[in-house]
Amino acid sequence: MSTTLPLKRKPARARALLRRLFPRGGVGAQQARPLADAFVGTALGASLHATSGWAWAVLEAGLICAAAVGCGLWLEPADPFGLQAQFPWLWLAPALLAMRYGTGIGVIATLMLLVAWFGMAELRLTDADPVRSFPDHYFLGGLTLVLVCGQFSDVWNARSRRLRAVNAYLDERLNTLTKNHFLLRLSHERLEQDLLAKPLTLRETLQRLRGAADADVDAGGRLAHVDEFIRLLGQSCQLEIAAVHALDAAGLPLQAPEATLGSPAPLAMDDPLLRYSLEQGSLAHVQADAAPPDARDGSSYLICAPLKPSRGPAVGLLVVEKLPFFALNDDLLKLLSVLTGYYADGVQAAAVVRDVMATVPDCPPELALDLVRLHRIRAEVGIESALVALVFERSDIALDIYEQVRRTRRGVDLAWELATPRHKALVTLLPLAGTAAVEGYLRRIESAIMSQHGVDFLSGHVVLHIEQLDETAPAESLRRLVERCAL
Repeated sequence: MSTTLPLKRKPARARALLRRLFPRGGVGAQQARPLADAFVGTALGASLHATSGWAWAVLEAGLICAAAVGCGLWLEPADPFGLQAQFPWLWLAPALLAMRYGTGIGVIATLMLLVAWFGMAELRLTDADPVRSFPDHYFLGGLTLVLVCGQFSDVWNARSRRLRAVNAYLDERLNTLTKNHFLLRLSHERLEQDLLAKPLTLRETLQRLRGAADADVDAGGRLAHVDEFIRLLGQSCQLEIAAVHALDAAGLPLQAPEATLGSPAPLAMDDPLLRYSLEQGSLAHVQADAAPPDARDGSSYLICAPLKPSRGPAVGLLVVEKLPFFALNDDLLKLLSVLTGYYADGVQAAAVVRDVMATVPDCPPELALDLVRLHRIRAEVGIESALVALVFERSDIALDIYEQVRRTRRGVDLAWELATPRHKALVTLLPLAGTAAVEGYLRRIESAIMSQHGVDFLSGHVVLHIEQLDETAPAESLRRLVERCAL
């Protein structure tokens, strides 16, 4: 019974103490878990040490006390306990045992000396009468010395255990921080490599393309702002040698390129990969399983991608002759498909936004164009975007909040201001924003309103409407959002 109780009770008591110090959900709850494990491990180690080392400690106390009494008999047979000596040297043995093992072993050593006193008196090894001449002050003073030494030992042993537990916790935290720092360094190195190889993100590229391709047809050329387009392709897709060719009325590429990157060779009209891409009306590359064998093995191009808008025929053709070896992967192909479609929609902006403008006539053309573009990205690649509408009352504080929200719009977002006799609404198009990104955007806006005006959306009478772009036509999604804002 005595050997199992410490194993069961000490860890439970340690956990209970740490639960009181660090309640669930508190600031230090997560940090306290390794500390709790350290304390519990220390308690278990102390319990195991106590059960396995208790017998050895008692045996050591018995041997030391027997040796001390034996030395007393050898040095002074008439007074082995040193009752008549100037200093009771015999009590150094239980005092040292109490200093080493604590109060318990010290008391056991004192009892051993007491047993030795009565045993030697019964065996007539001394002349003292064990009853009439019992040295009560002698044993009482010795017991007091042992208790003081044992208490001192218990206090410092407890402090030592606590320090060991804290050091174990700090060692574990240090190891964790070292591993995290190492992983963070590797992550930074990977980000640096990615940044050197691909300096522009998809959102930044689309934002630059928005200003570079929002025109129909140039007066002096077939494609608008194509030089800026191919330069952005070189930065974001790591293209080394590429060219963009316009298509004639028959859908065939013109020999003279509209824009080039590097020094491409003259266009090979009979190239099998080029013919296959024009026939399929989609991006084709040399690793495509669906492509004919001659297109995979006998083509001088790596990628051929028609510039096809959402409505109407293709307006151009991108041919890529050279790019880094490891760059030809699924991510690059998806990015190229998104960017070519985005640019083609910008070139044919009037035809692309016709349905949106017919359904919602007051919609700004640039928002309608980006809405169609992002809907196409959602359908082809699966990257979500969202429309968020904030409706404000026509009160002083609501109008102040409205102005603040309008000023804090991100550069990549497009906003449309709606006005009704009773309300003002701000419709914002969030490109490439899923559910989590929309929630983060709303939290940021609400935090800014709270810090500036001391109200949230509810107390400020701000109504939220969210429309995720899905399989529904973009004109229909925008119409539903506008109708909800007008209620």
